[in-house]
Amino acid sequence: MSTNITFPKVSIIVPTHNSATTVIKCLQSLVMQNYPIAEIIVVDNSSKDNTIELVKDFSKKRKSLIKIIERKKNMGVGSSYNAGVQKAKSQLVIFLHSDSCPKTKNELKKLVTPVLSSQNIVASYPTAIVPRDVWDSYNFWQKYRFTRLLGKEVGFNAKFDCIRKDIFLKVGGFDEKRFARDEAIGGEDADLYLRLKKEGELVLSTAEVIHYHYLGTQYSLKDHFKTRKMLARTYGRLLRVQGRSLPISSKGKGLQIPFGVLLFLVKPTLAILPFIPGMTSVGLSLLVIYAFLNAKTLYTTQSTLRDPRIFLVPFIDIFLVYYETFWMIQAFIFTKKKV
Repeated sequence: MSTNITFPKVSIIVPTHNSATTVIKCLQSLVMQNYPIAEIIVVDNSSKDNTIELVKDFSKKRKSLIKIIERKKNMGVGSSYNAGVQKAKSQLVIFLHSDSCPKTKNELKKLVTPVLSSQNIVASYPTAIVPRDVWDSYNFWQKYRFTRLLGKEVGFNAKFDCIRKDIFLKVGGFDEKRFARDEAIGGEDADLYLRLKKEGELVLSTAEVIHYHYLGTQYSLKDHFKTRKMLARTYGRLLRVQGRSLPISSKGKGLQIPFGVLLFLVKPTLAILPFIPGMTSVGLSLLVIYAFLNAKTLYTTQSTLRDPRIFLVPFIDIFLVYYETFWMIQAFIFTKKKV
């Protein structure tokens, strides 16, 4: 691509909900970008902390740049992006999680460049990074939550994506009916990806974004169970809604689903094997191996290895196999019809 290309202004949409520990980092990383930004639309979902106050204070000197939409109810990330796109002035929109920050001042340009190279490219996505020093700053249960995500993730997942506004509207945006906040079900990003694929290409850019997640100290085991329930129900709903479209392998295909649809079968298989005649010993052995491999970083890090709670982790992992299998089946069976 020519270096003399004119980069069009973009509209950036940032959903927030109790994002006080990261939202200013996020906004600061945006205003530092070496790229023309038409507007930053912050959609707050009834935050109970001081998120909205922080955003308003930050926007005082940037009133022409930052727009705020305050919602009285937490409608979720997908609904927030839909609302933001409806207000967006630009034909290219950027989705960015409030706990994510472009790694350098040139990441926005890197993200947008592929979309400008061809009309057939409808969206682009980055490599998301959870750095070791960020993971080290988490408390014990949050380290447990993100032990498998330490390092790099690649996929179209609304953490830092660029998309053509007209195509987004054409496919109907995020599905707020079947991937609903009030049902505590995610997966709207994967569902959107599969619908966008019918309109054109979604490509990996060279952009990198740091995914901080929650940077407070209050993350608990209860929070982890809520997250695992949500993810399990997400998998069940995706299988129900997009089962025929899910790839056998998602490597290089833009979906943040390792091994594609096969991933959804791992825990149900582990849950059932010990109860199959002749497979009990094999099933139990696989459960134990899984429990230790699932959180292997905890067992190789001195700070977590010395924590007495480390002894609970294998038992929790085994319990979660059955817990998540139950909720995945529940979400697969019971689903709202789209209207």
